[in-house]
Amino acid sequence: MRIGVQLPDGLKRKAIEICEKFENIVLSGESCFGACDIDLALLNDVDVLYHYAHTKLLNIEKVVYIPFYIDYDTEKVAERLKEIKEQKIALISTAQYCHKLPELKKSLERRGFFVELKKGNSRVEMPGQVLGCNYTALKNTEADAVVFVGDGVFHARGALLYTGKKVYSINPLNFELKEINAQEFTRERYFLISRCVGLKNLGILVSTKPGQKRLRLAEKIREKALKKGLKAIIVYIGEITPEKLENLPFDFYVNTACPRISYDDYKRFKMPIITPQEFEVLIGERKDFAIDEIELEREK
Repeated sequence: MRIGVQLPDGLKRKAIEICEKFENIVLSGESCFGACDIDLALLNDVDVLYHYAHTKLLNIEKVVYIPFYIDYDTEKVAERLKEIKEQKIALISTAQYCHKLPELKKSLERRGFFVELKKGNSRVEMPGQVLGCNYTALKNTEADAVVFVGDGVFHARGALLYTGKKVYSINPLNFELKEINAQEFTRERYFLISRCVGLKNLGILVSTKPGQKRLRLAEKIREKALKKGLKAIIVYIGEITPEKLENLPFDFYVNTACPRISYDDYKRFKMPIITPQEFEVLIGERKDFAIDEIELEREK
């Protein structure tokens, strides 16, 4: 049996340690940005593909998701969270830290908090789990504030934009606690939209990655663009990089692939890259800013 192993960049340094557990291994050297990002080329040449560090998202034959959990002290996290004023909170986290949220919930409740811990839709597996493209664990939340347990601000900022509520981020490893502010982020997004005003040549990016592919959405965007007098072409692409886009003749892009490309990586690109919701703002169909979430499309 030939076994494929796919690791996110944060685990690639541990490739020897992980792969030595198996025989006849082929390691993916491609980037891996989430459970949506399956190395399809490697999948064709192996009997099974072990996809590490993410919970199951796609039902693909021969793909086995192997989660990677990071341990942390929930009592110390709960003690640090005593500093926040709100007592009615919702807990969220990413796949690496979600497994201890029920334990953290109990620790916080012993300290007088009212804690909401809900599971989102079928794109996530665990209560409180969020993705960069999915915040349904916070849908219709009644909490006064959201607490994101994890590293970085990307998911915490997304929670703020999704709910409009106060959001705190706490790193469960060094216990750094901070309140998230998205004002600068939204200003940058509106400025990016303004850069697209008057531009005529639009490229609509569609990912070949199975968990990101939104071809039908791209077709709808193209129809709207043509009605507005734009020249619009759908661009089917694997990994979206500045080098690939520089060879194309477009003035700006609407990204239907991973929202992180639009939100975190846009400064790497010379041409403006906006989300489908921001395109609606550009053409006057939407007034308020909304975060981009991915719903998988059924194959035609």
